[in-house]
Amino acid sequence: MPSCRPRLLVLALLVPACGDDGDPGDSDGTTDAASGGDDTTSTAAPPGATTDADPTADEPTSTSDPGTTSAASTTGDEQASPPTDSAEQLEQWLAAGLYRSWLAESQIHPSAGPHGGNVRTFVDAALAQSLADANGMHPQGAATVKELYGDGTDVIVGYAVMVKLAPDSANGDGWYWYERTGTTVYADGTGVKLCTGCHADGSDYVLTPYPLQ
Repeated sequence: MPSCRPRLLVLALLVPACGDDGDPGDSDGTTDAASGGDDTTSTAAPPGATTDADPTADEPTSTSDPGTTSAASTTGDEQASPPTDSAEQLEQWLAAGLYRSWLAESQIHPSAGPHGGNVRTFVDAALAQSLADANGMHPQGAATVKELYGDGTDVIVGYAVMVKLAPDSANGDGWYWYERTGTTVYADGTGVKLCTGCHADGSDYVLTPYPLQ
């Protein structure tokens, strides 16, 4: 049988030197397909990754709407005075007890005026300051709320409200008057004669003694 060694020797001489992965001329076995054998290593990020080149990668995301105003920023003094547009709005304001932050008489007591039964009066800051200064004319916006309890009870059965709507009292026409006991409304408007007649002897129509008792 002829010897195969000469053929093997010829084949060994014809095969060029290869790298470990069989790519001629690549001694370290790495290949950059995009650069055609360039020795630099590709830095392309894997799909879905975020790189430093993305200008929005670290930006905070705001969830607030610049066109809206929070509840905390709208809780100023817009409801500090009793609403006088309608009895319904006023009753809702009274039921919310917004006047209870005002200066008040220390306790429920028998009425010394025309309201009868037990009462307790609250005055807003404008009226309190005006009464303290002993002004002959109270400022526009001055207001008072009188809780009406009826005889021998501590349950509120109605309210009497005064709000000065103009700088000039104009014989009582510059004041808004409201009074309800139970389901009966005795006054709801400006210059109500039933009210101005009784309050004419007060300090600019305010009969409540000051300092508050």
